[in-house]
Amino acid sequence: MTSSLVALLVVANLAVAGADCPQDCPAHCPTQEAAQSDFVRSHFEQSKFYGTFYEIAFHDSTQPTNFFVNARCQRSVKTPNQDGKTYKDLFSMRVGPTVGAFNGTNAVCDLEFDLTGQPGVFLGHWHSSSPFNPNLQNINNTVVDVGVEANGTYSWSLEFQCKEDETPGKGIRFAAVNFYHKKPIIDQAEFQEMGARLRARGLGWIMDTKEGLHMVDQRSCVEAQNYPTIDAEPAWCGQSSELVV
Repeated sequence: MTSSLVALLVVANLAVAGADCPQDCPAHCPTQEAAQSDFVRSHFEQSKFYGTFYEIAFHDSTQPTNFFVNARCQRSVKTPNQDGKTYKDLFSMRVGPTVGAFNGTNAVCDLEFDLTGQPGVFLGHWHSSSPFNPNLQNINNTVVDVGVEANGTYSWSLEFQCKEDETPGKGIRFAAVNFYHKKPIIDQAEFQEMGARLRARGLGWIMDTKEGLHMVDQRSCVEAQNYPTIDAEPAWCGQSSELVV
């Protein structure tokens, strides 16, 4: 499969969002503050949020799991921008089917987030260049909860995105959750704890929708080292060349 064909498949599939909403979702997105744990609302520190995280599980239609795209090896590299008002999430995933010697390619997305006055409450920008969903570009992103280590650093985070349809009263257009951990491989007990924390914030419905959660096999990704460099240039992501921020 040629790289140009892979790119076409990625662009066509990354933007098909909200397929399981609104029928399996609430009528409206919860407020960002209501989705957060007490710890995040009161004690979240942005500086401890930066670093390299691996996606353990997700419900996110911008990461298609069909044969042609087969999103895998997801990784999030979060760094502050120099303006002090935004941060960058260089999100990458392996895409494309495994056929013979071909094992896909890395899609790298430049996701930009505005900081707000509320800890862990962000506005994300992913400017889609796909005609299938051209306005999926300004999405609320919320840190629901974090795993706090003895030294105060964050070992994991739960991030929730939600966007209402532009037509008033139509309900949720897009909803997603990402289970991120600084270790690519974790034990079942820790994963279950993360899921319990999500349910505690009233967000269990996103795990119970038709598509449910998709687990990421990071072990095989680690063994094959199927990750780009942590400062890789954006590529094959279905983004326009100019972000709206």
